Amino acid sequence: VLCLCTVAYCSDNGLGATPPMGWNTWCTMGSCYQHGGSSKLHDVCYESEIKSVATAMLNNGMHELGYEYINLDDCWANTKRDANGDIMADPKRFPKGIAELVSWLHERGLKFGLYTSAGFTTCSSGGRPEPIPGSYGHYESDAATFAKWDVDYVKLDWCDTRFPNGTEMSQQVQTDQFYNAMNKTKKAMWLNFHCGHPPQDWCKRDGNSFRIGPDHHDYWPNTMSEIQALIGLGKHAGPGHWNDPDFLMTGGSGCGEEVPGLHCPGMTDEEYKTVFTIWSIVNAPLLVSTDIRNMTNVMKEALLNKALIAVNQDTYQAGDLITTWHCNAPMGTCQIWGKYMSDDSYVAALFNSGSGKHSITLDFSLFDKAGQTLRVTDLWKNTVSTHTGSYVSAEIPAHGVVAIR
Repeated sequence: VLCLCTVAYCSDNGLGATPPMGWNTWCTMGSCYQHGGSSKLHDVCYESEIKSVATAMLNNGMHELGYEYINLDDCWANTKRDANGDIMADPKRFPKGIAELVSWLHERGLKFGLYTSAGFTTCSSGGRPEPIPGSYGHYESDAATFAKWDVDYVKLDWCDTRFPNGTEMSQQVQTDQFYNAMNKTKKAMWLNFHCGHPPQDWCKRDGNSFRIGPDHHDYWPNTMSEIQALIGLGKHAGPGHWNDPDFLMTGGSGCGEEVPGLHCPGMTDEEYKTVFTIWSIVNAPLLVSTDIRNMTNVMKEALLNKALIAVNQDTYQAGDLITTWHCNAPMGTCQIWGKYMSDDSYVAALFNSGSGKHSITLDFSLFDKAGQTLRVTDLWKNTVSTHTGSYVSAEIPAHGVVAIR
């Protein structure tokens, strides 16, 4: 008797039709290793914090625009496994356990995600004196525990991945094993992991989203490296598998556990708007890791921008860098990112990566509309104008962007 069995890969698990939208704990209370700042508080989370953030998401307009994931980063697990070797939550931070929290969120129409590492320990102790156990050697039991808790999203980090003999683990082998363990549970859970650059075919097979660069920090030089890493990767993204340049830092990370609710921004408002624009055009996950309970003006302007969210969630084509514009600056300073939409319209981001002001011209021939007269909507100002043959922007400030459709 021959039995033919099929495997539902994570990228074919029915999830990821559009990029995920939500919030992550990473920079809400801790300092996030902000450039030039304190590194003693990395990621801190508590049950009361999670429920208050979730309540804010339900009340501040985010949820109705599509934000639905409430994700814990490297802050929730206990420093020891239980007597059976199963992973468990830190009882001081989550006294009612993870399952109760997941149920509470699901009752309110939200989804829940958490973090683990493919290695022996996680990347950060979350402000605790001992390391946090990773999932290596426990892939199946951890996946089963996550499924039992009814988890919706799993972030698989890549830390402490060297064997005692000094040999580095294979990222593909370990990720394959973890997604096999998730599939075995028969519970559909979003899988996000580190993939490398450019993404390999196995990344699209194994996960719903995959990191394509280093951690994103609230610091412009790092942000610029993330944007550069996205160039040429649009062809790798699509329903079920999305390029992930890491979290949105919109509004600034937390200032430390001792001053909850405050923001200590490491970038300008223009820079935050640029990040939200580029992330939207390339169909990246819109997972913000700053405190949405205290929305600053730029947070409201960016995170609640219906026009750009619509661009991000339109999956007809993942955007990419289309060309550069000669603007009396070094080559590559003035960039045009773009994508076609499902209604045959075209969205472009005119991005000034330089330190001075520049005007950028979008020639309509770039999207097969040479010489035509078109209505152009500014997706930040919500204004409409008519242009023939090309669109010439006003001077764009340093590190700023104009987004038009």
